[in-house]
Amino acid sequence: MADLETLTARTALDPLDIVIGGPSDAGVTLTEIPYQTRLVLRGQPSDKKFTAAVKKTLGVEPSAKPGTVASSKTTRVLWTAPNEWMVYSDDADLAATLTKAVTGLHAAVTDVTEHYTLIRLSGRHARDVMIKGCAIDLHPREFGPGQCVQSHLGRITVLFDQTDETPTYDILVRASFAEYLWMYLEDAGLEFGVRIEPRG
Repeated sequence: MADLETLTARTALDPLDIVIGGPSDAGVTLTEIPYQTRLVLRGQPSDKKFTAAVKKTLGVEPSAKPGTVASSKTTRVLWTAPNEWMVYSDDADLAATLTKAVTGLHAAVTDVTEHYTLIRLSGRHARDVMIKGCAIDLHPREFGPGQCVQSHLGRITVLFDQTDETPTYDILVRASFAEYLWMYLEDAGLEFGVRIEPRG
């Protein structure tokens, strides 16, 4: 029987036996971002005790503005609904820490780390790949760094945000659809050249 460390080291994309590499001048790069804590945070942004507790714990206050991302050095907080955020963090113990911080408040923390896979799409043609299967207007004047949206990409529901001007998109997808989305993005990027980078 595999030990716990071996089991938790596996990701939803392991069955694909992904080969690292590709042309150095590729128009897009694909990377899986595994082993990152992902939490759904719920609370009232109008509650000052809630926002203060979250800011103290995460180092950043959750944004009340729809479709925006609040970031610190190790954490990103994506607005997903009027009282809900998706939290990405490098802190493996964050679920327990954040739950403790909001205990007694009208708030909830749900650890969804194992439920989702994060795929990073980057490069000068990343936007061209995205618009092939996404109805959102991703022109720089409409969508840029610090913004996030839930939409369909290649017929499946995803949450993505743009992290820089390259552009780079971090795409969160349910683990059960991760293989499909990876293959979809590879296929959509073929005309631009695709490079696969080691896991981030």
